[in-house]
Amino acid sequence: MSLSVEEMRNSTTISVVAYAEFANSTRALPNHLFCFFEGKDNPYYVPRIKKYTNDYHPIKCGGRSKVLEVYELIKNQAVYSRYKKAFFIDRDFNEAMPEQNPPIFETPCYSIENLYVSSSIFKEILSNEFHLSETTNPLHQKYFDLYQQRQDNFHDAVLLFNAWYSCLIDRRNNEIIQTGVQLANKFPRGLISISMDEVLINYDFNQLKEKFPSAIEVNEENLAVKIEEFRNCDKLKTFRGKYEMEFLIKFIELMISNAKENEEDVRFSFDGALNNERAISVFTNYAETPEILYNYLESVTSNKF
Repeated sequence: MSLSVEEMRNSTTISVVAYAEFANSTRALPNHLFCFFEGKDNPYYVPRIKKYTNDYHPIKCGGRSKVLEVYELIKNQAVYSRYKKAFFIDRDFNEAMPEQNPPIFETPCYSIENLYVSSSIFKEILSNEFHLSETTNPLHQKYFDLYQQRQDNFHDAVLLFNAWYSCLIDRRNNEIIQTGVQLANKFPRGLISISMDEVLINYDFNQLKEKFPSAIEVNEENLAVKIEEFRNCDKLKTFRGKYEMEFLIKFIELMISNAKENEEDVRFSFDGALNNERAISVFTNYAETPEILYNYLESVTSNKF
């Protein structure tokens, strides 16, 4: 079924393309699970999907809002109700979505990257990607301890930024306005500096306003409440995932450099520079899998909803 003129006007090009791919693929793949992803999340989800079915078809939609746009287009077409569909989105700093029919999987943390960065996962990376034995190689414990220490320092350093940006998202969602801020995958240059010995904070609230002059105003009282909330939250799961992954990658780089300087026998199995996208692929076997994801996949692969 092709899109109507009205539907095309009410959606964006990316959403229309994803919708069209789905519509054009249903006849050729009537028994497949059609999986709608935000962007480059496939390497995380696909190995987990394959535990339930090898008959799946991935469709890239763009960001969270694009997946939801495609969802609305498909949901309103009764002819597609018989096909198996799975929609995957990151929660970001939004409130958890209410249950949907057909169901949508929303990460229980900020994004999938948050599922890659715990100390227990880093322990596995040390054992399997650096081949540092937990029982016989003291370097394993050395770098495991340093990772935990610097990660705690990192969270202290980025707390203000996460709280400020979360306040922007709150205003955007409550008032239906734009935040005036477009964030890159990496933490804004110059605001913090990370070394093997420490994480330095080079910014405050006023400097954030100067660095992002187009950002909507954040009430300082609201920011103070958010800061207190974030001090007591599970930072690994709540803070912006791409920055959490950036810290993991940065620490690995520092670890390799430090080991070289100290003539330690530390060798990383991955050949080439890491970035967010590559790390999602390289470390996917170690990443956490929330129980709700397994429940969701069981549901959508059997159409039990």
